[in-house]
Amino acid sequence: MNGTNVAYDLSIYEEQQTKSEEKEEQRQPAKLIKVKTGLNRSFKRMCNILSIAVSLSLVIAVLSTNASITSCTSNIAKKQGEIVELESENAYLNFSLESRMSLNNVEEKAVGALGMVKMDSAQVEYIEIEDENKIEVTNPELKDKLEDAMKPILSYLLP
Repeated sequence: MNGTNVAYDLSIYEEQQTKSEEKEEQRQPAKLIKVKTGLNRSFKRMCNILSIAVSLSLVIAVLSTNASITSCTSNIAKKQGEIVELESENAYLNFSLESRMSLNNVEEKAVGALGMVKMDSAQVEYIEIEDENKIEVTNPELKDKLEDAMKPILSYLLP
Protein backbone atom coordinates (compact mmCIF):
# COMPACT_ATOMS: atom_id res chain seq x y z
CA MET A 1 0.00 0.00 0.00
CA ASN A 2 1.14 3.48 -0.67
CA GLY A 3 0.46 4.96 2.80
CA THR A 4 -3.13 6.06 2.34
CA ASN A 5 -5.92 4.74 4.41
CA VAL A 6 -8.35 2.66 2.35
CA ALA A 7 -11.10 3.01 4.96
CA TYR A 8 -11.62 6.64 3.94
CA ASP A 9 -11.50 6.08 0.22
CA LEU A 10 -15.12 6.41 -0.94
CA SER A 11 -14.39 6.52 -4.64
CA ILE A 12 -14.83 2.76 -4.83
CA TYR A 13 -18.52 3.09 -3.99
CA GLU A 14 -19.15 5.89 -6.48
CA GLU A 15 -18.43 3.62 -9.40
CA GLN A 16 -20.83 0.96 -8.13
CA GLN A 17 -23.60 3.53 -7.56
CA THR A 18 -23.31 5.01 -11.05
CA LYS A 19 -23.43 1.52 -12.57
CA SER A 20 -26.65 0.67 -10.69
CA GLU A 21 -28.25 3.95 -11.77
CA GLU A 22 -27.37 3.26 -15.41
CA LYS A 23 -28.95 -0.19 -15.21
CA GLU A 24 -32.18 1.28 -13.84
CA GLU A 25 -32.36 3.88 -16.58
CA GLN A 26 -31.93 1.18 -19.20
CA ARG A 27 -34.77 -0.87 -17.76
CA GLN A 28 -37.37 1.96 -17.97
CA PRO A 29 -37.93 4.16 -20.95
CA ALA A 30 -37.02 7.81 -20.51
CA LYS A 31 -40.49 9.17 -21.28
CA LEU A 32 -42.17 7.22 -18.49
CA ILE A 33 -39.69 8.52 -15.96
CA LYS A 34 -40.29 12.10 -17.01
CA VAL A 35 -44.09 11.67 -16.90
CA LYS A 36 -44.01 10.14 -13.41
CA THR A 37 -41.77 12.83 -12.02
CA GLY A 38 -43.94 15.52 -13.68
CA LEU A 39 -47.10 14.03 -12.16
CA ASN A 40 -45.47 13.80 -8.75
CA ARG A 41 -44.38 17.41 -8.93
CA SER A 42 -47.80 18.67 -10.05
CA PHE A 43 -49.53 16.55 -7.39
CA LYS A 44 -47.23 17.97 -4.73
CA ARG A 45 -47.91 21.50 -5.97
CA MET A 46 -51.67 20.92 -5.87
CA CYS A 47 -51.42 19.51 -2.35
CA ASN A 48 -49.37 22.51 -1.24
CA ILE A 49 -51.81 24.97 -2.82
CA LEU A 50 -54.76 23.13 -1.27
CA SER A 51 -53.17 23.07 2.19
CA ILE A 52 -52.36 26.78 1.93
CA ALA A 53 -55.96 27.53 0.89
CA VAL A 54 -57.37 25.49 3.79
CA SER A 55 -54.99 27.18 6.22
CA LEU A 56 -55.96 30.64 4.97
CA SER A 57 -59.66 29.85 5.18
CA LEU A 58 -59.23 28.64 8.78
CA VAL A 59 -57.33 31.80 9.70
CA ILE A 60 -60.04 33.95 8.11
CA ALA A 61 -62.76 32.01 9.95
CA VAL A 62 -61.00 32.47 13.30
CA LEU A 63 -60.48 36.17 12.65
CA SER A 64 -64.11 36.74 11.66
CA THR A 65 -65.31 34.83 14.74
CA ASN A 66 -63.07 36.91 16.98
CA ALA A 67 -64.34 40.09 15.32
CA SER A 68 -67.98 39.13 15.92
CA ILE A 69 -67.20 38.22 19.54
CA THR A 70 -65.53 41.58 20.03
CA SER A 71 -68.50 43.36 18.47
CA CYS A 72 -70.97 41.53 20.72
CA THR A 73 -68.84 42.23 23.78
CA SER A 74 -68.75 45.95 23.01
CA ASN A 75 -72.54 45.98 22.47
CA ILE A 76 -73.02 44.26 25.84
CA ALA A 77 -70.76 46.80 27.54
CA LYS A 78 -72.74 49.68 25.98
CA LYS A 79 -76.06 48.19 27.09
CA GLN A 80 -74.75 47.63 30.61
CA GLY A 81 -73.65 51.27 30.72
CA GLU A 82 -77.14 52.34 29.62
CA ILE A 83 -78.66 50.13 32.34
CA VAL A 84 -76.49 51.73 35.01
CA GLU A 85 -77.40 55.21 33.72
CA LEU A 86 -81.13 54.42 33.67
CA GLU A 87 -81.02 52.90 37.17
CA SER A 88 -79.34 56.07 38.43
CA GLU A 89 -82.00 58.22 36.77
CA ASN A 90 -84.73 56.00 38.25
CA ALA A 91 -83.29 56.41 41.75
CA TYR A 92 -83.14 60.19 41.30
CA LEU A 93 -86.74 60.36 40.07
CA ASN A 94 -87.97 58.19 42.95
CA PHE A 95 -86.16 60.41 45.43
CA SER A 96 -87.63 63.59 43.91
CA LEU A 97 -91.12 62.02 43.93
CA GLU A 98 -90.79 61.09 47.59
CA SER A 99 -89.57 64.56 48.48
CA ARG A 100 -92.51 66.18 46.64
CA MET A 101 -95.01 63.90 48.31
CA SER A 102 -93.75 64.48 51.84
CA LEU A 103 -96.28 65.62 54.45
CA ASN A 104 -94.70 69.08 54.77
CA ASN A 105 -94.92 69.74 51.02
CA VAL A 106 -98.54 68.61 50.88
CA GLU A 107 -99.39 70.85 53.86
CA GLU A 108 -97.65 73.87 52.27
CA LYS A 109 -99.54 73.34 49.00
CA ALA A 110 -102.88 72.99 50.85
CA VAL A 111 -102.32 76.17 52.86
CA GLY A 112 -100.66 78.26 50.14
CA ALA A 113 -102.43 77.29 46.91
CA LEU A 114 -105.79 76.07 48.15
CA GLY A 115 -106.25 78.42 51.13
CA MET A 116 -106.94 75.67 53.62
CA VAL A 117 -106.36 76.07 57.35
CA LYS A 118 -105.72 73.61 60.12
CA MET A 119 -108.74 72.46 62.07
CA ASP A 120 -109.32 73.91 65.55
CA SER A 121 -110.76 72.04 68.46
CA ALA A 122 -113.81 74.34 68.25
CA GLN A 123 -114.67 72.89 64.87
CA VAL A 124 -114.94 69.37 66.20
CA GLU A 125 -118.52 68.11 66.68
CA TYR A 126 -119.35 64.97 68.56
CA ILE A 127 -122.34 62.80 67.64
CA GLU A 128 -124.05 60.55 70.11
CA ILE A 129 -125.24 57.19 68.87
CA GLU A 130 -127.79 55.02 70.62
CA ASP A 131 -126.57 51.91 72.26
CA GLU A 132 -128.58 49.57 70.10
CA ASN A 133 -129.32 49.76 66.42
CA LYS A 134 -132.69 48.49 65.34
CA ILE A 135 -134.13 47.82 61.91
CA GLU A 136 -137.88 47.72 61.48
CA VAL A 137 -139.42 46.00 58.51
CA THR A 138 -143.02 46.86 57.72
CA ASN A 139 -145.23 44.43 55.95
CA PRO A 140 -147.17 46.35 53.30
CA GLU A 141 -150.65 45.16 52.66
CA LEU A 142 -151.93 43.78 49.41
CA LYS A 143 -153.87 46.93 48.67
CA ASP A 144 -150.75 49.09 48.94
CA LYS A 145 -148.83 46.76 46.67
CA LEU A 146 -151.53 46.95 43.99
CA GLU A 147 -151.64 50.73 44.18
CA ASP A 148 -147.88 50.95 43.75
CA ALA A 149 -148.04 48.63 40.74
CA MET A 150 -150.92 50.52 39.12
CA LYS A 151 -149.45 54.03 39.49
CA PRO A 152 -147.14 53.81 36.44
CA ILE A 153 -149.89 52.37 34.28
CA LEU A 154 -152.38 55.01 35.32
CA SER A 155 -149.92 57.84 34.85
CA TYR A 156 -149.34 56.62 31.31
CA LEU A 157 -153.00 56.33 30.46
CA LEU A 158 -154.19 59.51 32.17
CA PRO A 159 -152.37 62.59 31.12
